[in-house]
Amino acid sequence: MTLASWSGPVPAYVWQVALHSWVMGLIFYVWAHRMHLPSGRTKRRLLTILLVLPMITAAVPGRSAIEFGERVAWLNSARILAVPLPAGFHLYHVIWLIGAMTVALTVWQELMPWRGRPRTLDTDPPVALLALARSQPGWERCRVLLNPSPSVLLAMSGRPGRPTLIVSEGALSSLSESELTIAIAHEHAHGQPARWWASHALFVVRIAQIYNPIALWAFREYLIEVEVACDAVAVSQRDPHQLARILLKIYQSTDRGDVAARASLRKRVDVLLAGGPNDAAIPAATVTAATVFMLAVLPWIV
Repeated sequence: MTLASWSGPVPAYVWQVALHSWVMGLIFYVWAHRMHLPSGRTKRRLLTILLVLPMITAAVPGRSAIEFGERVAWLNSARILAVPLPAGFHLYHVIWLIGAMTVALTVWQELMPWRGRPRTLDTDPPVALLALARSQPGWERCRVLLNPSPSVLLAMSGRPGRPTLIVSEGALSSLSESELTIAIAHEHAHGQPARWWASHALFVVRIAQIYNPIALWAFREYLIEVEVACDAVAVSQRDPHQLARILLKIYQSTDRGDVAARASLRKRVDVLLAGGPNDAAIPAATVTAATVFMLAVLPWIV
């Protein structure tokens, strides 16, 4: 693989998306860190912009011309990619390696699990559990399937209008009726059309950047923020400590090797006990101004 292989329209666009994503991700990360940005709607918006905007700025016409990169652009990454490394390698070899590792990680952790859902039993769910699920607005025709796992597990599958709730036997044996009610309310929040479609649309955007480690990180952070938002809906007019106790039970039944899942659960508990997410941490006008600024700056980096 040589540096000349980056000059084609598709490889050049792929690289530009990654480059803009890295630049924008660094700026947003420093900004959020300095602002001590809490969980909430603002953080979800910034993560959405981070996933989507580089695909737009990398497609601005006229940027692929050699004259643009040599005479007009603020930064010409071709010179950086060509930096020599030991053993005859160059920096672009490292970039290719990072991209390949990110593709492999995505296929293993995100695409393969989508091939199937948790194993379910053929037995009918308890009548009380079915009634709890169908008491949620819009879930009057919700299916409930049982999972044989002894771990505490509740998951919503299907799509808005045709939801399926999967509940593990471990959840039935360890959660009280009130705890099941709040856990089902959390899954119901996941099934709201706006949230469901937004998450799936961003998943498509993330897969379009399957090689990009920044997109991998941003989408995972976005999913955690969605969990936090659904937690807030579930505890509305309820005791947040009750959901925190449920999350701790899930944490205890989660494999110790699943570091990411356990870290997500810890964060959700912390946000719940701290009073919930802050949806107005930064004014919407400030986020819009930051987006416009990045939209104006990124096309000048090639």
